[in-house]
Amino acid sequence: MRDTKKRIFRLASTVMLAGWMAVIFLFSAQPAVESSKVSGGVAYRIVSRADRIFGMDLQEEELLRYTERLDHPIRKAAHMSEYAVLGVAAFLFFAGRGWKGRKCYIFSLVFSGLYAATDEIHQLFVPGRAGRCSDVVIDTLGAAAGLLALWLLGKIYKSVSRKSDRKPS
Repeated sequence: MRDTKKRIFRLASTVMLAGWMAVIFLFSAQPAVESSKVSGGVAYRIVSRADRIFGMDLQEEELLRYTERLDHPIRKAAHMSEYAVLGVAAFLFFAGRGWKGRKCYIFSLVFSGLYAATDEIHQLFVPGRAGRCSDVVIDTLGAAAGLLALWLLGKIYKSVSRKSDRKPS
């Protein structure tokens, strides 16, 4: 029974990692114009919702100006969150193969950083896109943030489970 659970976990972690890598690849394959429409649309929705919530009564021109200011940070936050998920997926993949502790975290981070580098190379061949070293750094920091969150959650879980084990019956 235990072997079956291991095989299912390995398969699930492999599918999750490969699937998320494909998602990142597809986002990177979008020409710059398409990609800008997506992030610009998100920024516009955020600004217009904030306008309604806070009753600022911004004119369309002002909405567009704030949208333009917000576009770049949204794009970079998207990079970081994509790679935070990739870092966690890589960790689960390596953990499913018996890797433990620091080694698993380090290889997950290195794997994510290398994928970020290949992703930026890929973008050199996409119309209007550019491969940037700064994006590799941002992506790798995103993976590190995801792995740090995973590590912290593990620490919290262990702490809580130890406390519940100590309680008298």
